[in-house]
Order: sequence, then C-alpha cells, then structure tokens
Amino acid sequence: MVFYIVLVVMLLGSTLVFYSLSPYFGALGLVLVAVSGCVLCGFLGSSFVALVLVLIYMGGMLVVFVYSTAISAERYPVVSNLNEVFLLSGVGVVWVFVSFDPFLGFSLGGWSVVVESDLVGGGTLYNVLGGYLLVGGFVFLFALVVALVITYGAEYNILKAL
Repeated sequence: MVFYIVLVVMLLGSTLVFYSLSPYFGALGLVLVAVSGCVLCGFLGSSFVALVLVLIYMGGMLVVFVYSTAISAERYPVVSNLNEVFLLSGVGVVWVFVSFDPFLGFSLGGWSVVVESDLVGGGTLYNVLGGYLLVGGFVFLFALVVALVITYGAEYNILKAL
C-alpha cells in the first residue's frame, strides 16, 4: 500500500510541475518527485544509491530554485487550473485502485538484482554506475549553462529594472 502512495505522490508532484506558473510551486513539485523516486528506489532495495541521488538532486535543485526565484518577481504566485489537477488526480487514484486490484498483493521478489548491487555501497556507484553518474553530472551542467544563456542577453530583465 505504501508503494502505491509513493507512486501517487510522484504523480501529484509531476502534475504540480506541469501546472505551476511560478518557480515556487515548480520547485515544490520537483522536490516531491525526487523524494518519492528515491523512496521508491529505497523500497526496491538500493538505499545507498537513493540517498546519494536525493542529496545530489536536492543540491542541484537548490541552486536552480534560488536562481529562478531571483529572476522572477511575482507578488502572488498561483497554480493554474488547480481544480482540474485535483479532479484528474482523484479520478486516476480511484481508477488505479479499482482496475488493478490483483496487483495490491504483489511482491517485489523480481528485483533481486537491484538489491544485490546495493549491498556493496559506494563502490557500485563509482564502478558499475559510474557512467550514469557522469551523465547526470553533465545533464546538470548543461541545464545550468542553458539557464545562464537564456537569462544573460535579456535587455529587459527583471533584475535590471530594479
């Protein structure tokens, strides 16, 4: 049951990212998705990798969140179509619990490879998963460069108006 609650929190966080007009709620949605994804990885057995990923992701998100809130100057941030978000989330949750009733008692026995790879700890992260770690670092670097390029050449920037 907790497995499904984590998936519902991940769904709500992703819809919050999609429907938010303000960086405040977008960052909240990304935090919900990141934490629920790492809790899901922890349930599947890779607790060390989940802990490292949530620490790295929260550090990167903190930098992007501070930068985006410094640029935007909204006095009253809002989430657009909040009623639609709650309606679709409620319908989706009811549909999953009604349609997939046989899956409520399933076990996670098929994920033994993930469980065994996490037992060695940090060695797995830098040895077997080192490529993924490098790709994640380059993605964060690329996102930072894109954010800097987009906001650098603006003639009518919010910060220049102040």
